[in-house]
Amino acid sequence: MRETISRRGFLAGTGAAAVLAGAALSGCGNQAAQSASGDAGQAGKTSDSTPSWLGAEPEIAEKDIAGTESCDVLVIGCGTSGLFAACSAAENGAKVIAVEKGAAGVGIRGTLGSVGTKWQAENGTDIKATDICHDIARYSASSVNGALTRLWATESAETVEWYGDLCVKAGREFVLCSDNDLSDEEQSGFYRHWATGHAAVVDGKTAEDDAVLTNYATEQGVDLRYSTEMIKLVKDGDRVSGAIIKDSEGAFKQIDAAKGVIVCTGGYAQNPDMLSALQPDTLRIFSFNSGMPNAIGSGIKACIWAGADFDSTHTSMLFDRCPLRPDQIAGEPSDGMFWMGSQPWLKVNLEGNRFADESAPYDFILHASATQPGHTYCTIFDSNYVDYIYQFKTQGCSRMFPFENGAPVSAITLEMAQGMNQGLLESGMMQQADTVEELADKLHIPSDAFAATVKRYNAMVAAGDDRDFGKEAFRLSPVDTPPFYGIRQTGYMLCTMDGIPIDTDMRALDPDGKPIEGLFVGGNDSGSFFSHSYPDLVPGLAAGRSATFGRRAGRIAATA
Repeated sequence: MRETISRRGFLAGTGAAAVLAGAALSGCGNQAAQSASGDAGQAGKTSDSTPSWLGAEPEIAEKDIAGTESCDVLVIGCGTSGLFAACSAAENGAKVIAVEKGAAGVGIRGTLGSVGTKWQAENGTDIKATDICHDIARYSASSVNGALTRLWATESAETVEWYGDLCVKAGREFVLCSDNDLSDEEQSGFYRHWATGHAAVVDGKTAEDDAVLTNYATEQGVDLRYSTEMIKLVKDGDRVSGAIIKDSEGAFKQIDAAKGVIVCTGGYAQNPDMLSALQPDTLRIFSFNSGMPNAIGSGIKACIWAGADFDSTHTSMLFDRCPLRPDQIAGEPSDGMFWMGSQPWLKVNLEGNRFADESAPYDFILHASATQPGHTYCTIFDSNYVDYIYQFKTQGCSRMFPFENGAPVSAITLEMAQGMNQGLLESGMMQQADTVEELADKLHIPSDAFAATVKRYNAMVAAGDDRDFGKEAFRLSPVDTPPFYGIRQTGYMLCTMDGIPIDTDMRALDPDGKPIEGLFVGGNDSGSFFSHSYPDLVPGLAAGRSATFGRRAGRIAATA
């Protein structure tokens, strides 16, 4: 393992962010804080310089292995990437075993991003692969493998059309749910959006179950096994040849895979030790973790034990929709949801001052808040907020009214968001007041500074010219009609996005950039695709990448 991997352990326990980490992780208690505190004097490493979050590879004695069986392709994890991989491998003639640690699958993400589908053509949506790849590269300062971005842009249509046709055959509607009603002028600002999202629809809502694919996988002969945990990968020389698993009865077994193993266990969003060591800056700007329960880094660690490298920059998907109480700051635990948080309302820091262009991708305001007191900000709007939501015309999952082509919103409708707001008011998270000074007092921010900020902001709105941060005119809305509303905010985490570097054949790469034979990686366990920020204005990019690359991995493994 390269020395740079070991150095990452030095990030553990270095400051308040690590102490707050445990409280920020849903279902994880204070484990992260305790681990960080305990590692501070050890620089986050064990005595043999192995990062403490990685630990030693498990040793399973041969006598403890109850039996061995074989297949062509073994898929670890039955989420979006894993199910697409399993189906693809089976379609290409492989005998496939797919194991999932959970008692059931985790579903297919509701929006799949793609370029060049027949649904986009029917809608008149023409996205040039080069243009969207350049925009995605800007998010990462081009510190990713551009060949993979291009591969998604050119191969995703086949995958999404294949899945969409299966959904239609199963009686579901399949739609482009990321229409673009922004003019060219409106698209020229900070908030550039791409109409890439596609989804299955059931009863007017986007579907996130895995019934279509699990049924198809079964028809194709895939052996799906739930409540089955991968313990470690098995190697034959330099080649990964299978894995040791613990089955639903608690017995250790070895599964040999003649053509390859595809690892898709979902990243490490629910592993507090890994988050503390690898993403301390991220921990400062979120207070709710919605990562999948089994996303504990098991696949990533197994690949590293087998000789794979690990991304050198660490990235997560963060959305700006987590509310805080008026006495809280970012990093402290919260279990609410303020879905309207992604709207470009006036946002101020805890000193009552504006600090960024609010019309930006979801995580931009969170990263900007990391430079502000308490890494926390307040979102402010008035009683005319519904009119302004229509005026803003936000895209992706922040949109709360149907798209121009009639497709339903991908997650939460305006009526649902209003219900959430009522709950936030009743819980004391959201504050309501008849004057801006009273609102400031309720949010525990300086009333004089806040009143001056609102006055200046309203004047710029009236002039249609944001002289301070350049927000587009159609995204400006005054705060002048009581009652006024305000809420402290931070982010919530959906998943981690750094992982094992891969090549265009989805093979894991070692620290020298060489492929590890027999080892393929997909979904949030795979790296090389995201860095620094998630391009959430390319709706469905993460899930579309997972589906496209999972399908590709299955085909390549089966035909190896």
